[in-house]
Amino acid sequence: PITAMVFASDASGNIAACTSMITVVDNLAPVLTCPADQTVDPGEGNLFYEVPDYFATGEATATDNCTDPVVLTTQDPAAGDLIGDGTYTVTLTAEDEYGNLATCTFELTVESILGVEDNALNTAIVMYPNPATNQVTIANSSNVLLDSAVIYDVNGKLISTTDLSNMQGERSIDVSALASGVYMVQITSQDASVVKRLIIE
Repeated sequence: PITAMVFASDASGNIAACTSMITVVDNLAPVLTCPADQTVDPGEGNLFYEVPDYFATGEATATDNCTDPVVLTTQDPAAGDLIGDGTYTVTLTAEDEYGNLATCTFELTVESILGVEDNALNTAIVMYPNPATNQVTIANSSNVLLDSAVIYDVNGKLISTTDLSNMQGERSIDVSALASGVYMVQITSQDASVVKRLIIE
């Protein structure tokens, strides 16, 4: 609040005065800029992509008419989260000191780039049923010898590892202990690997 005092005088020198209370209010949200939609590769040998801090990298910016700098920012998925292949909507927010909030979104696509051996293995490997409840079967239609099948949850936590070195065409894996949700199954051979998405009902 600001107190404003106004004076007026006539030709005879008579003076009158009054006061007015002026309240300055910030109703403007910060100006928030999101990165453009982007496609990223987790990198060779990586099953998950680590989400960066888009404000720290400068890809997202927030400016405000009153609050400088804007420090109350959030993003979802959060910086440091591990995400598998797929398309995600990233939501960024910025809030000034008076509670005005700005939001923007962009699409982040995580896509592992497969080599020739990886592509061949991806074509040869079938996982069924999917969605699954009690067990899932991995079928290998190639002559490639498999090493293992490793199941991760969507946060990158290792759930189980199954030895496939003695697999004869097909191998069933017990998944009855898994909670409903989405999991990543990384199937590897000596020279290649492939990731399959598994849904548990």
